[in-house]
Amino acid sequence: MPLRVADPFIRREAVSTVGERGPLKLPPLRVVADGEVVVDGDPGPTTAHTAIRPQRPVKPAGLPKAAEPMWDEIVDALDAAGLIARCDAATLELALRHYLAAVRASNALMRSAVTQEDKKNQRVMKNPASQVFRDHSTAFLEFAKQLGLTFVSRARVPLGDKEAGGGAHNPFA
Repeated sequence: MPLRVADPFIRREAVSTVGERGPLKLPPLRVVADGEVVVDGDPGPTTAHTAIRPQRPVKPAGLPKAAEPMWDEIVDALDAAGLIARCDAATLELALRHYLAAVRASNALMRSAVTQEDKKNQRVMKNPASQVFRDHSTAFLEFAKQLGLTFVSRARVPLGDKEAGGGAHNPFA
């Protein structure tokens, strides 16, 4: 049996087929009214994002010198878009520290062989710098996703109506 669902973003009806195990579990109908998402006639929940005022974070005193230009560039872009708050300083600092550690490990790996001789166990083993690089790269990527520093995470952030136009107000465009 077809089930009709209104798609608020395309403003048309979509037809979903009921599966063999019963009706599809769909979220309540979403309607966009005056730029606000409304679920079944009620306004959506208020999030911390709307409660915390975007404000430029203060650069930490202990931030490594190599990270300072990246801090300035990232904070400028996120602040211009209204996507960073003062409380995000620690998150950004950790992201940059992981980035710097990954770069140091990558540089060490490039200067030496991919494998090393393990004299204690008398075998060949992979260079420990490769695991350090992987661990810090993964950690940085997770922080980057949270901060909106990857192209995928930025693609998932909806822009307000005033910015949806030509992208003139969007520093990521």
